[in-house]
Amino acid sequence: MPLAACALAIAGAGTASAGSVGAAPIKLPGAGASRAAASDWIIGARAGARSDQLAARFGAQPITGLPAFTVARAKATEMAAALKRERLLAWAEPNIRAKRKSAYEGQLDRWARVAVVPADFAWPAPGSVAVAVLDDRVDGSVSDLSQQTRWLNSTPVTEAHGTMVASTISAVVGRGPIVGVFPGTPILSYGLTSFSCANVAAGIDAAVKAGARIINMSLGTEIGCFTMNAAIQRAYSKDVLSVAAAGNEFTEGNPTEYPAAFPHVVSVAATDSRGRVSEFSTANAAVDVAAPGVGVPVDVPLKFDNEDGNPTDGATTANGTSFSSPITAGAAAWIASVRPDLKPGQIADLLRKGAKDVAPKGYDRNTGFGLVNIPASLALPTPMLDPQEPNDSIPLVDGTALGSKAPLLWTGGVAASLAAKIDQLKDPLDIYRIRIPARSTAKISLTPKFGGVDLTVYTSTAKSASGSRYRVAYSKKSGKLVDRVAVKNSSTNTKNFYVVVSDHDSKLLNAEYTLRISR
Repeated sequence: MPLAACALAIAGAGTASAGSVGAAPIKLPGAGASRAAASDWIIGARAGARSDQLAARFGAQPITGLPAFTVARAKATEMAAALKRERLLAWAEPNIRAKRKSAYEGQLDRWARVAVVPADFAWPAPGSVAVAVLDDRVDGSVSDLSQQTRWLNSTPVTEAHGTMVASTISAVVGRGPIVGVFPGTPILSYGLTSFSCANVAAGIDAAVKAGARIINMSLGTEIGCFTMNAAIQRAYSKDVLSVAAAGNEFTEGNPTEYPAAFPHVVSVAATDSRGRVSEFSTANAAVDVAAPGVGVPVDVPLKFDNEDGNPTDGATTANGTSFSSPITAGAAAWIASVRPDLKPGQIADLLRKGAKDVAPKGYDRNTGFGLVNIPASLALPTPMLDPQEPNDSIPLVDGTALGSKAPLLWTGGVAASLAAKIDQLKDPLDIYRIRIPARSTAKISLTPKFGGVDLTVYTSTAKSASGSRYRVAYSKKSGKLVDRVAVKNSSTNTKNFYVVVSDHDSKLLNAEYTLRISR
């Protein structure tokens, strides 16, 4: 079902997003991190020369693009303590490993591309929108990928998975047995070696620096990683959209998978050739859309072509949300190529709004808003722009995750007003920084367009948008009633506060609102 231009309510959907409310984690060996048997650790620190000096003392290695380091597990606690003594510690967590989301087998079949774009629907000229594939290194010997692929690091081709994924996006007509969703669109291959949190985060940074507009991650882990999320949100702030596999764990209880469940990531489930949800595709509240994931035709480097009984054709079919995700990434690249002024959130909205509904009717946890449909998405009007994203947690607006603080929405002068939206699945909170002058009062109003949003204000000392310790004002009204609060600064100094827009009932999709702040 297309996502209507209104707030939709979902019963019992909950949220699958990690870190959207809480503070940056401090997880150290033996301190609540035992279930992640990581051999090394990630330590986040305030950027600067002193943090670099302390990291070097413990033999830690920097993670490119982030104020963070990897360090041996045995040294993690001591390094964190040294940083904490100098008030430089930002976060700590195990360097968990993700897994590929596929298995391949079967006979060649060409149905998958036609499922999302008609065979007679002409694609735009490729070249303007690059898709980064964070996976095994793409094999440069594959003829229908070699000319449009650029490699961002030097790693060996040890598995076929990255090449298979890339071919569903970009394989060129006439140079091999496979045709990608967006033939010839540039591929940026970042070869993952360990599939660890730090490895993926470094790949995201490399992709952004190389000019990617879309990043595909056909991988997942059941343990949310703050470092990976921070890298994804940094990319989003630089107009790069991430797409990820929802997972293949339907028979294992549908665990939440990351990065698919992080805010502002398009999570993709798998359908079969009849448009039905696959028997393996993970179903949860993080799923946005679906795309073919059963019997998907893919390129295979010849040295790995040993599954389909024809070891010389360089092709096979593959199953898994590993292939649903890049098909959707290719669709996103197509949309971005035709409509280059769109921001990443608007591209994601068009994918959701243009999707063809898959039974049961309406949004569901199996296929999200439905099967990706490129022509329908392109025909839609431009969605509203959601300002100041990503702003879904205090670490995203206080400089911890993004490296710089979000701009102040209001500083005590003329009234400030903005229109924005929240979505319980992928944009669960909006947090804004304001500054109230000495001996002044801020009057804050929140007007829902369709219903249900709530208003909370926290002091600037809060590390998470939850609880009551740092809460100074709160209003929760139902329906279209306007929430209003007044926050007084009685001191002789200016003070900063966080204004939080949320949905405490966890039921709203695409809930638009207007926020106004004045004296």
